[in-house]
Amino acid sequence: MFAPIMPKTGQRSLSPAGIILTVIAIALATLGQPVLGQQGHSPATHSATPATGAVNSNAEDWVMAAIRPELQESVRAAMPANLPVYEMSATLEPQAETGDVPTLTGHLKLTYVNTTDAPLDSLPFRLYANGPDDENDAQIVSDVTVDGGAVDVTLSVSDSVLDVLFNQPLDVGDLVVIDMEFASFLPIDSVDHYGIFGYGSTSGTWALAHWYPVIAGRDPSGGWMLEHPSRNGDAIFSDTALYDVTIHSEQGWELATTGIEFGETDAAGPGMVERRFASGPVRDFTIVADQDFEVATADVNGITVNSWFNPGQDRVGEAVLEYAIQSLEFFDDLLAPYPFRELDLMPVDMQGAAGSEFPGLIYMGLDYYTGNTDLATPNSLDFTVAHEVVHQWFYGLVGNNQYADAFIDEGITNYLSAQVYFEEVYGDDEAERIMNVHIRSPFERIIDGDGDVVVDTPTDEFDSGRDYVFAAYTKAPLGFEAIRLEIGDDAFFGALRDYVDEFSFLVAEPADLLAAFEASSGQDLQSLWDEWFNETNGRDALD
Repeated sequence: MFAPIMPKTGQRSLSPAGIILTVIAIALATLGQPVLGQQGHSPATHSATPATGAVNSNAEDWVMAAIRPELQESVRAAMPANLPVYEMSATLEPQAETGDVPTLTGHLKLTYVNTTDAPLDSLPFRLYANGPDDENDAQIVSDVTVDGGAVDVTLSVSDSVLDVLFNQPLDVGDLVVIDMEFASFLPIDSVDHYGIFGYGSTSGTWALAHWYPVIAGRDPSGGWMLEHPSRNGDAIFSDTALYDVTIHSEQGWELATTGIEFGETDAAGPGMVERRFASGPVRDFTIVADQDFEVATADVNGITVNSWFNPGQDRVGEAVLEYAIQSLEFFDDLLAPYPFRELDLMPVDMQGAAGSEFPGLIYMGLDYYTGNTDLATPNSLDFTVAHEVVHQWFYGLVGNNQYADAFIDEGITNYLSAQVYFEEVYGDDEAERIMNVHIRSPFERIIDGDGDVVVDTPTDEFDSGRDYVFAAYTKAPLGFEAIRLEIGDDAFFGALRDYVDEFSFLVAEPADLLAAFEASSGQDLQSLWDEWFNETNGRDALD
């Protein structure tokens, strides 16, 4: 995510409670009894099917469809074995029967292999949309089965954790198929989670991050991440999976998604169309939908870059396309080839953030498009686009637990987009200006005023959202700059390429990034790393 602005105060912008309850009641009639805590069901057993190669090979017809043809062999070789497969069918319901809350109803079929190191008694899913509001759920689930048999489930952590309980332990290497119905109710003009999930009443845009139940992310050291959805940083932490998604919508709707459209658009009843999308190996699957989007498109080394915008916003939409082309070309060469065939940039009415990253899809703050945005060089829009493009590598390809270690993707991304991108595209003087505006001056101002913080701190353990922003987006980039100056460009960028190569589609930790810098440079960098990321010696950097 791009450096968040402090969240706006005010009431959460859900539709009135009566409307929410009306729509939920209608959805329940369609879905059946929702999960409202532990439910009793007839016992069922899952098949103890050895799964070596079973999941990925079953998806042969679509799993590589979203990958650049020349990279398919290398991507397949780099993919972890037995990735989860999400097969989903969902319908966009702009007017959910008698209510007016935009709603998405769907079915999830998950093929899952236990790739952990121990048998599992249950599998935790995250319902991230339920995190912001302890009183009203934005997401409900029903009719959960494992291998066709009903099972018990539980809800916890403000109904943001759904545990699917197995009737017998799932052994390491064994496979199960989990089915469930779900409904997601879009908050209107929401300020929660920076507005990444909701309906924007001004633009008529559906922003559909975390719109479906997703397996909880698994930290390499800490295991399943089951904390309350983050209030300061990115809400979503999930592992790489494969997605085969079919969306039903009214005719005339434009959909931009993770991955690519796979196959033909088909009629699906009066006034409705059906479209199928395939993702390749990605960390989540995001959709943006609107009835009147326009698009500017370009080809970059075989990658289709789409800059979407509302009518009358072509000036900024075309600038976004230009900046995306520049940054994608640069980082495709500097770090590693971007493996996917498409990248979409979307105007979304975000709250407290200038942009947000998802696999193959980027949210750009709607304010850029509706205001008198300065397009002189250098400018903040260019910086934001570059920042979100770099996230396609750091978060997209190389994952990390943003709840625990947000600085290793946000910090390196902010440094690469402010300093490295601008010095390459516009020269040293322009890079210095952007670094001063977005990183050095805020660092000096906060150090002089509020003091220092430890960068490597869990996101929601900072005393304030401002401290989190300072640590991840301001101090951390200067720490990575210090490492670059210490070891030189060859070792610095060589380390980043090695890091991407080793941890693509996996979850890395801070020690892994430090090890890459040390291996590439042949130097012991622990003291320098601690100075910037584990200590509060920022004042020394100004002296």
